[in-house]
Amino acid sequence: MKIAIVGGGIGGLTTALALSQNSHDITVFERSAGIREIGAGVQISPNAGRLLHLLGLGTAYSDISVNPHRVVLRRWEDDSIIRATDLDESFISQHHVPLANVARNELVEILGNAVAACTNVTLKFSTHVVSVEPGESSSKVLFSDGSSQSFDIVIGADGIHSVVRRCVGAADKPRFSGSAAYRALVPRSSVEDLPIDVTNRMGPDRHVVSYFIGRNRSHLNLVCISPEDSWESESWTEQGTKEDLYSRFEGWSSDFLSLLDRVEEPVFRWALYDREPLEQWGLGTTTLLGDACHPMLPFMAQGSCQAIEDAVVLARCLSGVGTSSASDSLRRYEDVRQGRTAQVQTSSVMNRDLFHMVDGQEQRDRDMIFSISPPGMSILDWVYEYDALTVAI
Repeated sequence: MKIAIVGGGIGGLTTALALSQNSHDITVFERSAGIREIGAGVQISPNAGRLLHLLGLGTAYSDISVNPHRVVLRRWEDDSIIRATDLDESFISQHHVPLANVARNELVEILGNAVAACTNVTLKFSTHVVSVEPGESSSKVLFSDGSSQSFDIVIGADGIHSVVRRCVGAADKPRFSGSAAYRALVPRSSVEDLPIDVTNRMGPDRHVVSYFIGRNRSHLNLVCISPEDSWESESWTEQGTKEDLYSRFEGWSSDFLSLLDRVEEPVFRWALYDREPLEQWGLGTTTLLGDACHPMLPFMAQGSCQAIEDAVVLARCLSGVGTSSASDSLRRYEDVRQGRTAQVQTSSVMNRDLFHMVDGQEQRDRDMIFSISPPGMSILDWVYEYDALTVAI
């Protein structure tokens, strides 16, 4: 089948790579001038990491991955450890691959290289899709230059501001969460003494996640969440200031504030929006994938992972399928994925409330429960043990 993918980010490129193994004729339309990705760090948990290995990215993916030794929860005012979970051999044995932290641009680069090597995939850059006309037997893609092209299937992997989503009648109803995220980088040379951990510092209405990313651990990635009541831009490219970031965490531990002192400019910020799970992902021979259909708050670190799962399930649903059953196959993909992604979206909202508790009895109870819980990451088994390759379709 002739398949169009709108969007050349992590979700779109993974979809192209997965579909290429089914002998489809695939075209990826990307608005930017080349393979690039905005953002800094991405956490790839085992449910997605296994899939990247199975798609043939093993060595390239391992080369860009930083595998943390622990996940550590710390208290905001003194950096005391509430809980530390080892990501040791028993974790890897259970889940088959380690947890990995990667630089987003490096992940997109290796995906792009793999897709470019596929003879049945065409990458078209600087191509602005302005609309899609879904149909039962084919769908038409319309471009900014006035031209159009028909495909047996169109997949919208075009992110939170998806054009394709509007065209399938799926209403986007963002709700401002009242928080903004700041992302910043600290060069490795300034933090050589830090352990290779994923650290989550929890405080009243705020929390900070930090972990190393990049080849040879080039940087420490910081994602700092704080309240916001006057600025609501969801763009990932808007710059904040180091001074503004610092002011939002006054009174936090001296160890953490010393990290902020070492942050490189520029600092980026974006407003965080919550969305109810969409009831409709597709229409006719058009469907959605990744942030286009299930954008989620970052408190489960699953946005990219869920897009990777989507890609593999969609490729399975379209394996051996002809044009006469394309629409039915897309509805099957949507049925398989909607419950799973809705659960992750809901859990992300719950984690926000858990991480941001104000100091008091409820917070002390939370910390005690974290500290006495059994060793390991079993609370996340439902996330990490999902297998997109074997889930019933």
